[in-house]
Amino acid sequence: MGGMVLAGSFLFPLQAVGQDRTMTVTLQNPGNTILQQSPVEIAGIEGYRSARVTVDGKEVPSQLDDLDGDGGADHLFFLADIKAKQSKATIALWRKAMPSTYTKRTFADILLRNSKVKAKNKHDIYLSEFASLRGTNPFPVIHQHGAVLESEITAYRFYCSPRQSVDIYGKRKRQLELHDTEFYPDSVQLAAGYGDDVLAVRDGVGVGALNGWDGKQPVGFTDCDSRRQRIVANGPLRSIVEITDLNWKPTPDAEPRTLTTRYTMIAGHRDCEVDVNVSVPKGFKLSEQICATPYFIGITHIKGQQSWTDGHGLLANWGTDYPVTGKDTLSHKKETVGLAVSIPRANILKEIHTQYDDGYLVSIPDGHLVYHISFCSDKEEQGYHSADQWFSALKAWKAKEASLRPLKARKGKEESRL
Repeated sequence: MGGMVLAGSFLFPLQAVGQDRTMTVTLQNPGNTILQQSPVEIAGIEGYRSARVTVDGKEVPSQLDDLDGDGGADHLFFLADIKAKQSKATIALWRKAMPSTYTKRTFADILLRNSKVKAKNKHDIYLSEFASLRGTNPFPVIHQHGAVLESEITAYRFYCSPRQSVDIYGKRKRQLELHDTEFYPDSVQLAAGYGDDVLAVRDGVGVGALNGWDGKQPVGFTDCDSRRQRIVANGPLRSIVEITDLNWKPTPDAEPRTLTTRYTMIAGHRDCEVDVNVSVPKGFKLSEQICATPYFIGITHIKGQQSWTDGHGLLANWGTDYPVTGKDTLSHKKETVGLAVSIPRANILKEIHTQYDDGYLVSIPDGHLVYHISFCSDKEEQGYHSADQWFSALKAWKAKEASLRPLKARKGKEESRL
């Protein structure tokens, strides 16, 4: 799942600060055992360009992120081993920018195809975002067919099509690869143990893509003013891809609404958190019609699959098939993968099985939904190699998430003028 996110409260309003600062916060752990590499996020870190975090006297990697897109950092993120009961974190903040020396453990990018480049893993026009207007199709010119996102363990790509299907890239070794392979490893890279595409999405949603619902089957977000993909954050500890469908109308006479979907990848995780917001322009309200709109979230069928569900929103499968279609199967071998999606039970209307996918019909009555997607590849050296192993790991994954209580960071000391 998405792991632990701790909120901090401080002795001073950070957004009003105009000089360098330090502060100490308490990371509370309600359990009796250490919480290893728990994600910690502190909001309101505005007016600073650099940070250093120490937990129980030891420096830990951290990053400042601009989540609202205004050009300035507003959130501090780090991973911490939190001792039983509590740990102390000291946070130093600087107004000036200083280079980071922390090892990069997550990665995200969007690439535009370079017509002068022939090798599929050598394209070099990097974008921070792109937006396609109504009636245009960026799919042929966006390399990798959309934004990509990875940790050391797994990698995802998000098609820039109305269906916004989520495809996957399986790794042999635990390392970052997409900057080198661009989702298309060459023979030298494959021989060196790099991973590659392991799933044929075809006409399905892939792994947990949000789709509309026409009463019989999933449908893409076709009728919208624009579709945007944006890199919100790019490592070292977390990377975030955002997809925005502006003024989408599920039917011609429906009221328009905007869907903003953020995929967050955290270092050391194989899963992605998916955060969906449904909104309307200022001056309008989320109407009953908009709040009642159903959506589909699921996982694509795999040939000969074994399926499993816990009956409470966690759905998974395991199977083997070619990761490509048509004549491409002559140059690829079959791949064995496991897929999973976990959705809050309160948002599920009913279980759905379509020609290409298994999943759930869901509601987003208050305009906000958070769920999780995950997968494994049999080619992983440190992974799962049977359906039983995969399903057992998912049970533990959900049980661990369910057992965690909300934690808070207590007020601490503040010093100015570092």
